[in-house]
Amino acid sequence: MPKAQRTKKQRTPAQRTRRRVAIGGVVALLLGLVAVVLLTVYVGNRALIAKDSLTAAQGQLTSFKDVVGQPGAPSTTQLYAKLQANTAKAAEQVDDPVWSLYEHIPVLGPNLKAFRQTTVLVDDLVHDGVGPIAKAAEGISIDSLKPTNGAVNIEPLKTLTPAVGDLDAAITVADKRAAAIDTSDVLPQLKGPIGTVQSMLSQYAPTVHELHEIMPVLYPALGGEGARHYLLIFQNNAEERASGGNPASMAMLVVNKGKVKLGTQGNSSSFPRPYAKAPYQPSGPQNEDWPKIYTDYASTYVTNITMTPDFPTTAKLARAMWRGQFGGKVDGVISFDPVALSYLLQATGPVTLQDGTKIDATNAVSFLLNEVYFKYPNPFVQDAVFASSAQAIFSAVTSGQGSPSAYLAQVQPMMDQQRLKMWSVRPDEERLLMESPLGNMLPADNTEKTVLGVYNNDDATSKMSYYMDEKVDVTTNTCSATPTFTVKAKVTNTLPLSKVDSLPGYVAANQPRIVKGGDRQWVQLYGPVGAKLKSVSIDGEKVSWGTAFSYKFNTNLDATGQADHRPAVKGEMYDRPVGVVSLNMGPASSMTVRAVFVGGTELSKTVEVSHTPKVREVPVSITSAKCG
Repeated sequence: MPKAQRTKKQRTPAQRTRRRVAIGGVVALLLGLVAVVLLTVYVGNRALIAKDSLTAAQGQLTSFKDVVGQPGAPSTTQLYAKLQANTAKAAEQVDDPVWSLYEHIPVLGPNLKAFRQTTVLVDDLVHDGVGPIAKAAEGISIDSLKPTNGAVNIEPLKTLTPAVGDLDAAITVADKRAAAIDTSDVLPQLKGPIGTVQSMLSQYAPTVHELHEIMPVLYPALGGEGARHYLLIFQNNAEERASGGNPASMAMLVVNKGKVKLGTQGNSSSFPRPYAKAPYQPSGPQNEDWPKIYTDYASTYVTNITMTPDFPTTAKLARAMWRGQFGGKVDGVISFDPVALSYLLQATGPVTLQDGTKIDATNAVSFLLNEVYFKYPNPFVQDAVFASSAQAIFSAVTSGQGSPSAYLAQVQPMMDQQRLKMWSVRPDEERLLMESPLGNMLPADNTEKTVLGVYNNDDATSKMSYYMDEKVDVTTNTCSATPTFTVKAKVTNTLPLSKVDSLPGYVAANQPRIVKGGDRQWVQLYGPVGAKLKSVSIDGEKVSWGTAFSYKFNTNLDATGQADHRPAVKGEMYDRPVGVVSLNMGPASSMTVRAVFVGGTELSKTVEVSHTPKVREVPVSITSAKCG
């Protein structure tokens, strides 16, 4: 019998059905895997395209920022077109349903979402913010600011102003969107660039917003809506005052549709000395101690209106005095000193005065603050030289001598050193000025920075301040609930003994009880807003306070300085504690004042010192105590 053949096992219908399902599942799985791979490649490819487009846009944005406003720069609209094309291409790649689906995948999803959010906000910022600026800036360069025939073309401000508003709105929105991007689960390679975008937006948003507020007032401020009259006061640092120096020289600057003209000039002899009644008397809760701290000298002598560091008060005094003598409009007050003029001369180059003297950035300060008194003993001739200096420098600026970029470079040190100050009679403009270093020397509160003040007022009717240097050291201790601020101001008379006898009478001190070659000055020490003045010492000896600035009305005969007819006084000004002491020192000597302030309200951790802008730099050191 033949060997039995093996028969094929027959599957039941149910088994055959399960087999087909299994095969179908494997096929579906394989197809699904293929689909996932293809979709992943698809998303990855779009990501690469977006990344390359953003990288190109980054370089173009840098180029745009570097060339906008520069002479001979490429077309801003053409640069913008290339930039916007790349950001739009990047945004198009991430605006995709598959991309959105992948954002829900663990690990990969958060990276894709953060990348998409960043790409879209950059594209929106370029389109909504950079676009208007590119259009408005077309054909405009910094050279457009250069005066021609004494006038500046202010018409570009009309198109630039709304464009800056668009940029401000766009960057504000982008800043908020960037801050909301969650990068907690994002890979470091992506987290870094996103962080850079977030940081740049948070850094530039406040600056652009400030520019947006300033731009609308520039056109009218430059006479675009009618002539403006600005009173210029020149502070002579050789006879120190709290905000700089004796403002004996003044001039009226008239600006009409960008055309600048120097009008009437005056000096201390143009005003009553003193006024029988102050033309403007500081009042209100922040000025209650004015008679004690400054006395009527500061409001009845034009030469003393800068005894206060509060520039709005100085400006109102100057405006009232000028209008009383010369009449007319005064829309604002601008103050600067010979050191600031020397900065301008770095831009203009040398100028020649009427007497043939050539001054430049290297010799202007020494000539105007010292040498002129040796060369011309007659005060009237001195005044003529000062007027000639102002006229020569003004002519150099308005004739277009020097580049606008060179002028702009000098503005920052003027502001940083508080040598350039401005005040406006218009509330909207004054509000902006008070929010900047131009408006005041002491901020109204401590929220942004805790500022201490050290100011000097000459009390020798001399020009000896030219020889007076100062060094300020501050130590802060915020470890306890009640913070402490210790301020040391070392004042030095640098006049060598060998030069005492050669001093002209107009330079030397002209008050009794001052040795030859010596100087006497008031030192004002201001604490933080809301603080208390704990103590003050002079060369280690504790100050005993008088009851009045004038020795005739002082009732404390033991007050420091009473024997010199200069009793120390203390009080409160501008919501700050202030102590005022008198220093009397001979040539080649120094004295140190030490003040301790405690407490304060809403104190910022950033501590700064505001001080009188002197002839030479005032070194300032700030040391914070280590807690724990």
